Parts: sequence; C-alpha cells; structure tokens
Amino acid sequence: MKIELKSLADIDPCELANAANDSHIHQYLRNSFPYPYTLDHAMSFITHSLTNRAVDFGIVVNDICVGCVGVTFHKDIYMKNCDIGYWLNSHYWGLGIMSKVVHMLCRYLFDYYPITKICAEVYAENIASAQVLEHNHFVKEGYLKNHVFKDGKYHDLILYGLRENDYEN
Repeated sequence: MKIELKSLADIDPCELANAANDSHIHQYLRNSFPYPYTLDHAMSFITHSLTNRAVDFGIVVNDICVGCVGVTFHKDIYMKNCDIGYWLNSHYWGLGIMSKVVHMLCRYLFDYYPITKICAEVYAENIASAQVLEHNHFVKEGYLKNHVFKDGKYHDLILYGLRENDYEN
C-alpha cells in the first residue's frame, strides 16, 4: 500500500469530496466541516487552503485521495507550537494508514518548521484517534470535561502533545 501526503493543488476535488462525505468522520470533527460534503465544499476548501498558504495535505493511498491532515501554527508566546488535525474516510480505518500519516507529518513539521511541540485534541470517545497519537509518542496532557458541544450534546476532549525531544524517527 502506497501512502503519500500531497499538496491540495495536486488533489482531485471530486476524490476529496467523495472521501469527506462520510457520516462516520463527521461525528468527530468541528461543525465547520460540513456533512453532507459536496464538490463545492471540496473546491472551496482547496482554494481557501492554497490562497492562505495553509499547511494542509491530501492523504493519498494507492493514488486515491482518502483523507486530509492540516496544521495550525500559533503566534505570540505559543509560536513554537502547532496543532494538527486529520480525518480519513471510514473505509480506510483500521489499516494503519493514519498512524503512518501522523508519523510522516510530525517528521515534516519538526524538520521544516521552527516548532518544538505538536498538539492535538481528540474527542474522548474517539479511541482510535487517541491510539494513533499514542502510537506516535504523543502524551496525554489534559482532559477537558464537557468541553465541546456537538450534535446536541457535550463531549469531553483529551489534549495530546508531542515534544520534539520525545519524537522518534
């Protein structure tokens, strides 16, 4: 299985829309991630990302876009930190893809950006996502009770961090 991170400039918007239009991934993302996810949503996302020089990549498996990862860099006293977020079409869950993707993304970030810590937030019930982070040596740094409100109910969040010194190639 060939796994790549590709610039959104090289991603077919139809493939992105098809991968993102999955109710299973929507449940663990922010409300700003629409469902149903249309071709217009994909084109808007790609255009916005490229125009704003965001650090977003398509996850490509065997030449098909099946998900995305993105990075948010911080400013001011948090300038050495960034947050990552990711999603993968549920047909590709359980194959070890996201663990490899997070590993590749962390290596890229530590190699090419002046950061010393990568952070991630995970819904407490999203055990698979927590396992992806822990597999990549992220450490639980906090637990926020009833921190987000989605689909009519509160959810707990787990905060994870990975310091560059703790990262293993």
